[in-house]
Amino acid sequence: MNAQRLEPLDTTAQFDDGSWAGRLFLGAGEFVGTPRLRCVGRPLTPSAADDRCHEREGLLRGLRRVRRFVTANRLTLFVTTTFKRAPTVESAVGEMERFLRRCRHDHDAFPFVWTLERGEKRGRLHGHMLAPVGLRATFEDVWSLGNLHSEVVGESLREMRDQAKYLAKSFEDSVMPGQKYRVAKGFAPEAILIEADSREALLAEAETRMGSVAVVQNSSPMFISAQWGA
Repeated sequence: MNAQRLEPLDTTAQFDDGSWAGRLFLGAGEFVGTPRLRCVGRPLTPSAADDRCHEREGLLRGLRRVRRFVTANRLTLFVTTTFKRAPTVESAVGEMERFLRRCRHDHDAFPFVWTLERGEKRGRLHGHMLAPVGLRATFEDVWSLGNLHSEVVGESLREMRDQAKYLAKSFEDSVMPGQKYRVAKGFAPEAILIEADSREALLAEAETRMGSVAVVQNSSPMFISAQWGA
């Protein structure tokens, strides 16, 4: 008689206790929540598919963080920097950091987020940055390594989110060493922790604190998010 093949036993279990918790980013007009889960047992060895899922989730987390940073700090100046001489990635990172240090000599600390990417046609490195519109003249005066183009984007949350998404478009194939973007320290958006007995109650609490109904909602059995502002 042929022996029956037994599948490995999944010794990891997740228990939902019925409550939900989330973070509300008031300045960014965003909210995200998940059910409270408790894991027991021995986790199985992650598969290659698990690794790909984790990588994809990491990219999405990066986009969400950049988006919240941009909207919370009202960064409405989109800056593109180019280099006369083709630099290495490491030297380009150093030049961008020195450029921002020089800009801070005549100003108080200011919020910004930037990244590097390669052009689609010739593969030349260039920088993208979102920053306060009041720094436009300073940026144009200080940058001397190539061309600097700046454009004022719309002041609505939707327009700022679109620009943040554009800046993050290269994260999947990022040339940046380590983290795929750089942000100014001390300007992280404030998050308020809220809790409720259900997903619906959690969203209702977030809307109460925002003072209006969310204009965008996304949900699944394990996740809920919302945005405010046109």
